[in-house]
Amino acid sequence: MNTVISVRVNNELLTIINKLISLNIAKNKTDAVNFILNNGLKNALTTIETRENTKKLLEKYLKEGLPDLPPDLSDISIEERE
Repeated sequence: MNTVISVRVNNELLTIINKLISLNIAKNKTDAVNFILNNGLKNALTTIETRENTKKLLEKYLKEGLPDLPPDLSDISIEERE
C-alpha cells in the first residue's frame, strides 16, 4: 500500500530529482524521491555522475566518431585480444 505525503525539498535536492528524471533513472518525482530514499543521496549522486559522463561520451562519439587507435597498437595485438 502506498501513502501520499507532502514534503518540501531544498533547491539542491530538487535539482537532483530533476536530473534523475532527465537521465531516465526515475520516471517522475515520486520515483526519484523513492530512489534517493532507497539508495541514499550519495549513491544517487554517483549514479547521476556516471550517467552524465556516459551521455557526454556518447554524444561526443556520435558527433566526432570513435577515437583513433594508438599507432603502436599492431593488428597482431588486436587479434590477440579478440
